[in-house]
Amino acid sequence: MEMNKIGNLILKLRNDKKVLVMFSMIVIGIILIVISSLLSERKKEDEISDDTNAVFDEEKYTDLLEKKLEEMISLISGAGQARVIITLECDYETVYAKDASLTKNDKSTDEESEYIIIEQDEAEGGLLLKTVTPKIRGVAVVCSGGDSEYVKSAVTEMLTAVLDIGANHVSVSKIR
Repeated sequence: MEMNKIGNLILKLRNDKKVLVMFSMIVIGIILIVISSLLSERKKEDEISDDTNAVFDEEKYTDLLEKKLEEMISLISGAGQARVIITLECDYETVYAKDASLTKNDKSTDEESEYIIIEQDEAEGGLLLKTVTPKIRGVAVVCSGGDSEYVKSAVTEMLTAVLDIGANHVSVSKIR
């Protein structure tokens, strides 16, 4: 009986092109739904693992800053080709959420706080509020026009404005 129904369906699909097109669209729709649900689950897993494994990479951070600054310095009139080295004061800082409570007695006030702990994928950890990038200690620049007072002044002014550091933390020299 079941084979008879399937056989009739196959005959209808062969004979009626409209039914064949509709059947094909239904099958394609189901396949697309399954694929999109699988991709969205994988994307969510990747986002979760990226968030939980987010570790500051000091070398990548300084390399990126140095490359951007080299590009900017080379755009200054007379500076020419530039190389930049950045030093950092300290490592990055992570700030976790805390739950605080205040207890008042007749004579004193006690404040208690504890970190908010979350559980994710069978692992516990603190609720990360933010990651603070390290403060820049100093910048050394060597460029083709580093012997010009105009270039030294322009590069120093640009770096102090962009990096929020004092002029005494910037060194500009000529490439040999």
